[in-house]
Amino acid sequence: GGGAARALLLEGGQWLWPPVEVGHAHELTDLVAPGVVTRVVTLSLKPLVVEVENFLDGGENGHIIERAKPHMAKSGVALKDADKGKAAKEFRTSSQYFLPTTRDPTLEKIDRRVSWLTRIPISHAEYIQVLKYNHLEHYSAHHDYFDPAAYASNQQMLRSVEHGAKNRLATVFFYLNSLVGEGEAPESGGGQTNFPRAATTAYPNGGPPVHDYFDCSRGLSVYPQEGKIIIFYSMLPNGEMDDYSLHGGCDVLFSNATKWSANFWLWNKPYHFVDPARRRATKELTEEWI
Repeated sequence: GGGAARALLLEGGQWLWPPVEVGHAHELTDLVAPGVVTRVVTLSLKPLVVEVENFLDGGENGHIIERAKPHMAKSGVALKDADKGKAAKEFRTSSQYFLPTTRDPTLEKIDRRVSWLTRIPISHAEYIQVLKYNHLEHYSAHHDYFDPAAYASNQQMLRSVEHGAKNRLATVFFYLNSLVGEGEAPESGGGQTNFPRAATTAYPNGGPPVHDYFDCSRGLSVYPQEGKIIIFYSMLPNGEMDDYSLHGGCDVLFSNATKWSANFWLWNKPYHFVDPARRRATKELTEEWI
């Protein structure tokens, strides 16, 4: 007979995109539309960051912006114990709105696509946080996870993360518009997402601790491109928080430009925004995978 069969058993946890190596591309068919091939390209191993171009089409980008535009308000920040008493604008000057994805066929379709791509049930997702950055607006380098040790006096936060057992696992970050035209250097418009501790040739094991949280010159930078998304992981496969996932939103450099983007946060356990549409989508994906 043939060789012995081999089985791989995964116990608990969540699925993460296998990075392989920087520059590696996975090809997926029918994710965005029938017959269309989508490439998932590894940008970084530490932290794990992958990029998907043309994940959203022009109509979907515009739909998200138009739905959110009337509701935009200055962004807040969940202050750590060490930062109590400080104003949110010391860290973040953008505007935001949490856009419910339910009872909207376009957004429910995006919900399903995100879930299929990440293999994380949509029951684990927050609503889309739509962001607007005008000229010289930014968000200093931060983590998307909530470290229980940094919120020790915040009992509500500790309950929400189950004292460390529950947290944001992954961020799907949408770029809803471009800041530069075709042929222009992307860095001329700014607005990049910067990972200052990402592994580089100079720091193959990850960058050193950060002292200037507004410095966007280190590590890995990903520039806005309409319809593109990146996925980055705030937690490691063993469930620990990934300190190297530190990232920031850098200044928009053109005086007349506005950067539109959005966070789609996925947790390692079900979140509380679970309505009938998300329950149905979770059931469909679970049945398909199992």
